[in-house]
Amino acid sequence: MMKTFVLATENENKVSEFRLALKDTPFKIKSLKDLGLSLDVEEVGTTFEENAILKAKYISKFTKYPVIADDSGLELRALNGFPGINSHRFMEGSTYEEKGAALNEMLAPYSDKGARFVCAIALVGLNQFPDVFVGQVKGKLIEDATGEGGFGYDPFFYIPEKGKTMAELSPEEKNNLSHRAEAIKRFKEFLENL
Repeated sequence: MMKTFVLATENENKVSEFRLALKDTPFKIKSLKDLGLSLDVEEVGTTFEENAILKAKYISKFTKYPVIADDSGLELRALNGFPGINSHRFMEGSTYEEKGAALNEMLAPYSDKGARFVCAIALVGLNQFPDVFVGQVKGKLIEDATGEGGFGYDPFFYIPEKGKTMAELSPEEKNNLSHRAEAIKRFKEFLENL
C-alpha cells in the first residue's frame, strides 16, 4: 500500500533527494508546491531537531497527510559548530561561494579544518509525539570550491575516504553517504517497522 508524506520544504533539491532515496519503496513524497503551500515559519529552535519539528508541525496544520521536515547544516569543529543551524541564514543574500570563502577566512587561524554536515528529519502525524531521525557525515572544509553537483556548501565539503567533495559525488553516491541519506535511512527503517 502506497503511503504519502508531505515534505515541508521549498527547496526542490531536497525534494529530489528524498524522492530518489524513497523511489523503490511504497512511500511517496508530495512537495509543498504540489499542494500549493508555502513554508512560512520562523526557525527559532536552538537545534536542528527543534527546527525540523517546528516546520513539520506548521505544515501539518494544512494537510491530512503525515509531514516530514528536515533541518540541516554545516558545523565546523574549530568554530565550535558554527554556522550550524544558521548555515542557510549565514551571510543571507550572499552566494554559497561567498559564504564558503568567508568560512575559510574564519578558519584561517586554525589548523583544524574538520567539518560535518548534520541532518535532522522530523515526522509529525503518525504518532502522538514527533519522531526524529538524525544523520551526519564527517569531512573537512576546503578553500577551493570543487564539483558541479549538489547544492549549498557541497563544493567546499571534502570527504577524505572518497577523495571527493560532496559536489563531486554522483546523485547515487550522495544518496548512500550524505547526512540526509543517513537520516532518511533511519526514517525508512522506522517506517518499515510500523
